[in-house]
Amino acid sequence: MMASSTQIDTRYADFIHEVAEWEGVWALYHNGWLLQTTASGEKYCPIFATREEAQSFAASIQSDHVPSAITLVELTESVMMQWRAEEVMAGICPTPAKPAIVVTLDQLSDDIMAALKDVMDERFGTQS
Repeated sequence: MMASSTQIDTRYADFIHEVAEWEGVWALYHNGWLLQTTASGEKYCPIFATREEAQSFAASIQSDHVPSAITLVELTESVMMQWRAEEVMAGICPTPAKPAIVVTLDQLSDDIMAALKDVMDERFGTQS
């Protein structure tokens, strides 16, 4: 069993892998995406690999926002463009006990695309 301090390190990697496998993310929506602010004042949107994680977080903060699926195409071609314009970062997998892992949209996009390539290589073999 892993110590809790190393669990934080795996949350982001686990998220990226699950998102690449499923080809989508979950965020919380109610008249707009749920946005939160870091201690240093950066805006971010909490995003999750599963609907259950999103539901659990919404319940923990007593929000009217509901889990909404976002395909990777929607995320990269539409949602991230909106977030970039509003200077919103991505907050990966916050839980009632742990804060979000806040990353830039460029890092998130690069990491998802790299993981997606790995998933495709696993499924279809490496293209030469």
